[in-house]
Amino acid sequence: MRYSTLFGKTNKTAPHDAESTNARLLAQAGFVSQLTAGVYSYLPLGLRVLKKIHTIVREEMDKLGAQEVYLPALHPRELYETTKRWDKIDVLFTLEGHGGKEYALGSTHEEVVTPLVKQFVHSYKDLPLSVYQIQDKFRNEPRAKSGLLRGREFSMKDLYSFHTSEEDFWDFYERSKTAYLAVYRRCGLDAMVVEASGGVFSKYSHEFQVATEYGEDIVFRCACGMAQNKEIAQVKEGDACQKCGKGTIEVVKT
Repeated sequence: MRYSTLFGKTNKTAPHDAESTNARLLAQAGFVSQLTAGVYSYLPLGLRVLKKIHTIVREEMDKLGAQEVYLPALHPRELYETTKRWDKIDVLFTLEGHGGKEYALGSTHEEVVTPLVKQFVHSYKDLPLSVYQIQDKFRNEPRAKSGLLRGREFSMKDLYSFHTSEEDFWDFYERSKTAYLAVYRRCGLDAMVVEASGGVFSKYSHEFQVATEYGEDIVFRCACGMAQNKEIAQVKEGDACQKCGKGTIEVVKT
């Protein structure tokens, strides 16, 4: 492809309505174009990068033994009534179809994948099973100001696994962490596993974060690998690490 014929060339100035650094740089370089707050079009250069990332993700998920599926983005309300989450997910986009039937645009897919697996898994011999998808997600963020990282429509890979024992689950969980770290490494990112609040899932969770001076989150970490989000951190900068007892806690933006 010749630059002279490229659709979406670089700009000397950044768009005035791009609030985040990542959005400004990507738009200025001709990788994306903002349609409205939190919604972006991928231009040819940006789409090439996105497809390469998808390829890396697929290769690592396939190595893990997960199988790729593609689930609907339009979800009937009754699925969320079963899990009692229709009124609990505050970023859920909802709409009404003909006949007054209510739907949600998928911000996550637990409600869809669980009955699907139930339909096809008939015996413990069918487990363990793990499936993943790469699909657009929709979240009604009150203020989508983080560019592509936290928008109202964005591409996401989600992985779901089903097991016969907690022991098997935790074994898969650790292997999944290794697979995710491999994805980041192949993308040229030095990711760390950060303990964070669990949100709708549990008391605590793990997040994969990358240190950057332009970050909006704060992480307390030690050279030994211990890292905690500021929301749950029980330490402060300069404290001795509670995990290794030798290192000193530092604060980084992610």
